[in-house]
Amino acid sequence: MSYSNSLIQKALDKKILKTPPIWYMRQAGRYMPEYRAIRKKFKNFLDMCKNPEVCCELALQPLDAFKLDAAILFSDILTIPDALNLGVSFIENEGPVFKNPISTASDVDDLISFDPNKLNYVYKAVSNIKNTLSDDIPLIGFCGSPWTLAAYSIEGRSSKDFNKTKNFIEENNQATHLFLTKITDACFLYLRKQVEAGADVIQIFDSWANLLDANAFIDLSINYTKSLINALKNDPITKHIPIVLFSRDPKCDTKTLIDTSADCISLFWNMENFDISLAKNSVAIQGNLNPRVLLESRDTIKKETYSILDKYNSYPGYIFNLGHGITPDIDPNNIKFLTDIVRDY
Repeated sequence: MSYSNSLIQKALDKKILKTPPIWYMRQAGRYMPEYRAIRKKFKNFLDMCKNPEVCCELALQPLDAFKLDAAILFSDILTIPDALNLGVSFIENEGPVFKNPISTASDVDDLISFDPNKLNYVYKAVSNIKNTLSDDIPLIGFCGSPWTLAAYSIEGRSSKDFNKTKNFIEENNQATHLFLTKITDACFLYLRKQVEAGADVIQIFDSWANLLDANAFIDLSINYTKSLINALKNDPITKHIPIVLFSRDPKCDTKTLIDTSADCISLFWNMENFDISLAKNSVAIQGNLNPRVLLESRDTIKKETYSILDKYNSYPGYIFNLGHGITPDIDPNNIKFLTDIVRDY
């Protein structure tokens, strides 16, 4: 079997499948003891991401454990800001911290040009993973959305409110849009290199979509995501690659997401207002079990999973996934249970 006949590709082609393909956001991570054994060998998380052989091993761990229908590149969304000399490091129990965040309009003007070759370690990881997978298992490459990367780069760290970012945007409108344009161009070059290295599908993670009100979401997020998707779909190297868009709790209607021209919309776990009748035959759908359900009893997991499958399994182009990433406190045995009940549905 080839990738073109894989369950993932059939779903992305908007076919109705008896059993939906399954993969999980953050399927390689701290909830797995195999992952933790490797992670403790590295002081800095980003150093681990810069080791292509280790990234290959980590990407394959959940496939070996759960026999999933897709692999996803093991990396981090902040590789682009790191390549722009913003000085990204990961501090234990604190997350990403930027040594040189964007603080003034001059910082945007003075930003170095993005050199995609600085991220050769990512493309080597892509090729290592792809060369190890069986032909019927696609490899998903990814990047953060321009807005999400900009928000991190301005704030200089993760934050509950991103007040520094919001103040910067309010005071530096022109610089904000210039920075978003530069990030969009970098994302395009980065994803094209991933495709050249062997990625079969691309997912764009708009992880901080929830920070923006409806108008700002269009202005600062959607418009740049659309530009990125348009560039990918008009490039000879990437034009045939399916694109999945995940937006975290976006303040917009269904049509806004469809109009990005993404091939698949990955639903956040609380997106109950997504109009599947409007989306039908326009886009594939991915999602959207709340990962917190996996901390509940097996009966609850089964009930909530079947509720989602009852709603989406007859949809033309459905991929089962979570509505956000697997968290470190989830028992891997519950991931196995979840995978089994989806296949037995």
